[in-house]
Amino acid sequence: MAEESGGEKTLAATPQKKQKAREEGNIAKSQDLNSAVALGMALVAMLFFAPFILQTLLVSMRFYLGQSYALLVEDVSLSYLFETAMIQLAWCVVPFMVVMMFSGALVSLAQVGFLLTTKPLQPKLSRLDPVSGMKKFVSLRSLVELGKSLTKLGVVGFVVWSYLSNNLESFLALMLLDPVGLLVPVSGIVVGVWWRVVAAMLVLGIVDYGYQIWQREQELKMTQQEMRQETKEMEGDPHIKRRVRQLQRQMATQRMMAEVPDADVIITNPTRYAVALRYDVTRMSSPIVVAKGERLVAQKIRDLATEHGVPIVRNPPLARTLFRTVALEESIPETLFRTVAEVLTFVYEIDKRVGKRRERALLTQGAVRAAS
Repeated sequence: MAEESGGEKTLAATPQKKQKAREEGNIAKSQDLNSAVALGMALVAMLFFAPFILQTLLVSMRFYLGQSYALLVEDVSLSYLFETAMIQLAWCVVPFMVVMMFSGALVSLAQVGFLLTTKPLQPKLSRLDPVSGMKKFVSLRSLVELGKSLTKLGVVGFVVWSYLSNNLESFLALMLLDPVGLLVPVSGIVVGVWWRVVAAMLVLGIVDYGYQIWQREQELKMTQQEMRQETKEMEGDPHIKRRVRQLQRQMATQRMMAEVPDADVIITNPTRYAVALRYDVTRMSSPIVVAKGERLVAQKIRDLATEHGVPIVRNPPLARTLFRTVALEESIPETLFRTVAEVLTFVYEIDKRVGKRRERALLTQGAVRAAS
């Protein structure tokens, strides 16, 4: 029963299945790693843009404190104040947003490479199935995700608590400082907590990315049946391929049989092998094998040779050697020149075909004229 259904998924996914899953949006990606890098780059941006942001905030405070009296007499419209506040806020926030978006895009590109697909956005009726949705809600994966979230919360909370508890005396000393004096130590506290949280999240993100890769590999594993089906799709149906090879062999056999009537001699085993040789001194440096076969094919070659009057010579050793060592349309090796020449000399004397005799007569006349 297991064999009929394909069995368990024990085989690693093929590159073709991985590519198909990638095109469908099934990729290994850690959002935690994106968040960690984005927060880290935001910290760098804050340290870099801190003077500019502080200057902007001071200018804004002076502006609004300086315009507060005008609100009583309605000389300044609220819309103007709101627009001014939004512009100044944008100058403070936009650099962080740009840095975080850019860093997030780079991390995503590093994790999954360039991928542009709309398949995950395509509507699927299966997503509206409440039963399927409930199964996902109570699945092992949802429990793992819950455990990951609780682990992240616990690790980040422990890091923050550990830092704050180790610097508790410094925090108590802040109560004695004025607002201006608080700026530097509070900034140090924020930076201290921030980079520790980033470091913890970066470690968690790397671990999560490794887990995502492992989980994807497990999900894409294949059964024996799936592997056979994919092989069939990639290479074609074995039945069709077998039929194509059969037709190719038939066509090759037909072309080979068409050469038998023009052969000079058929060398046989006498029953198992049959090899047809042709030799044209005007075009060939040595005889070539134009047809060969064994058993039924050899019988067809002999029958066709008998029908067209092609001489048949029984020479088992030569027939076996030619069949096993010389391919179709190839010349015989030099080691067989003498043996084949003796066979052809004998054949030329007994060959009764008019066309062959005329051909050899013309060759003989040409040789005589060349000698004279």
